[in-house]
Amino acid sequence: MRVAIHSYVYYPESFLVNELAAELVARGYAVQAYTGLPNYPKGEFFAPYSLLSGPYTEKHEGVEIIRYPIVPRKKGFFWLALNYLSHLVSGLLCSFRLEKVDAHIVFATSPITTAIPAIIKARFTGAKVIIWLQDLWPESVSAVGALGRKSISYKIIGSMVRWIYKNTDVMLIQSPAFRSNLNEFGFKGKIVDVPNWAPSEIEQTKKEEPSWLKEFPQNELTITFAGNIGKAQAVSTVLSAANSLKHHQEIKFVFVGDGSQKEWAEKYVRDRELPNVIFFGRRAVADMPALFRRSSALLVSLSDEPIFSMTIPSKIQAYMAAGRPIVGCLNGAGADVIRQSGCGLVASALNSEELSQVILNFKNSSKDQVSEFAANGKSYYQKHFAKEVAINAIEGVLKLGSS
Repeated sequence: MRVAIHSYVYYPESFLVNELAAELVARGYAVQAYTGLPNYPKGEFFAPYSLLSGPYTEKHEGVEIIRYPIVPRKKGFFWLALNYLSHLVSGLLCSFRLEKVDAHIVFATSPITTAIPAIIKARFTGAKVIIWLQDLWPESVSAVGALGRKSISYKIIGSMVRWIYKNTDVMLIQSPAFRSNLNEFGFKGKIVDVPNWAPSEIEQTKKEEPSWLKEFPQNELTITFAGNIGKAQAVSTVLSAANSLKHHQEIKFVFVGDGSQKEWAEKYVRDRELPNVIFFGRRAVADMPALFRRSSALLVSLSDEPIFSMTIPSKIQAYMAAGRPIVGCLNGAGADVIRQSGCGLVASALNSEELSQVILNFKNSSKDQVSEFAANGKSYYQKHFAKEVAINAIEGVLKLGSS
């Protein structure tokens, strides 16, 4: 069976779609991946890729990769919009490659427009269109302040999303809460729950530690935030909690990652001379198991927007797979997972006072309780979120489409 995967990001960019493609190859599928030149997250082409020399075709882990030229993301809304537009235009031109495949799978992070070339190719060849939905448009655009809900642009994007959904056969959703949004936008096809799993590196057990961890706090309670430091993550709430707990010298907040709010966050800490907040910058995914082992608890936070209440942040799966306790500051589906699994403690989104109290409650938890948090998360992950569970569900959809 031949499968074409369409994705805004792909190897050497680190996303689950890489593992999906490689696993389908291992299960006997012939897989093509359509994507742009890699430049996420810094907005600079990875070496040795370039507009002049590509390479525009290559093979990795048995997957045939077909790349197209794009404008890199860089910084600012203008460059991001140009990057999205170039992905769409180049993807549309690439859609004239009419190789016969049985199914098109769209890894639908932002932008959702990645689905349009897949739909057009499918119309010419009669293949199925399957979208693995990661972000909800246009809500995700509005939630980060890029568009107002009453703007003409928002309505235009909404109409485009309706067209995409109308021309999609199967929706794979990373959160059950996405169903209400699909109904709102008139999706009539099949909906299948396919949760995100943790990157394979997270479950590695080797004991070697990267040298930068020598600077990690010793013999203290460490609350570690790993990943994108942006508006959606409500970093201001976390730092407000850190500010209120600054006199608890045994509690340290550790940020490992980068993003649009990192410079603001560092200035906030400098201006208030917070001794309990440490920034390490972006680090390799391969370093995360060692980081997580060093951390007392792992922090996940989201802003209070309807779309974020419907989303299960992927870092929850990563934290669970690592077998570490979780401290959450969010509402909705993500908070429900933490509570149902019994893997940690949760505060309401944007409530810094409640977050401070939750952290103090965690500090006062017994060793047995902390161990139970960790074990509960690992067990819940293996039952509900493991890679085999998710890819079996995707393969079930592919086999159904070919029957």
